Amino acid sequence: MYRKMARRYHPDVSTIHDAQKRFQEISVAYEILKKYRNDYCQDYERNAEHRKSAPPSHRATRSETKCSEEPSHWARRDSGAPYRDSETHHDFRSSKPIDGKNRAITYPLTLRYAIRLLKLGSFYIPGLKVKMNFTREAFEGKTFRLEGKGYSGLFGGRSGDFLVSFNIQVDCLKFQLEGADIYGAFSVPKPLVKAGNTVQIESPSGRLNLFVPEGYGSNDFIKVPNMGLPADKYKPAGDFYARLISA
Repeated sequence: MYRKMARRYHPDVSTIHDAQKRFQEISVAYEILKKYRNDYCQDYERNAEHRKSAPPSHRATRSETKCSEEPSHWARRDSGAPYRDSETHHDFRSSKPIDGKNRAITYPLTLRYAIRLLKLGSFYIPGLKVKMNFTREAFEGKTFRLEGKGYSGLFGGRSGDFLVSFNIQVDCLKFQLEGADIYGAFSVPKPLVKAGNTVQIESPSGRLNLFVPEGYGSNDFIKVPNMGLPADKYKPAGDFYARLISA
């Protein structure tokens, strides 16, 4: 029953509004039962043997039997008071705090969407319903830490942290990411690849109009300043380099 109720009320899976409170109550009850179960069963067996051996005139009534079955050291919970052991006076509300574990997740992002998030400066986490800062460090494999947003602790223990990282997927056949700079190759009709023409392409940062310079070769790159990875609070914007392939 403990496992069944724990699965139902665990804060990470339950949608009940007071799931954390109920889960803590269930955990406390389970600890109490583990501590007193053997003593309770032994007292019950002793009382049962005593009732069998007692003369009929001395056998307890139903209400007396119910009271006698309870162990002498078992303290009732009365008017909100915690369960206590009469010998040790241990308060189960003062159980040792258990810290919650960290929760880690990796979000896959396309290069185009990651650039869009850089321009916004934030990333929305649906499960937590919070926004976190999104910086260029996301492209460098950094793990972002949101304190106290992981798994909940028990008995007053602190909650774990929520660890966020990003797997930014780059179309290697079309683009390459080198630091803050983006390199791309585009197939363009051969008649358009002439000096003085303007060629329109779709880059991860948006639509670009490229001017074909004099003496342009098939292995050359056309540089578009500040159209690589957008700038953030700490680092400047990168550049975009486009190579036009005659098709």
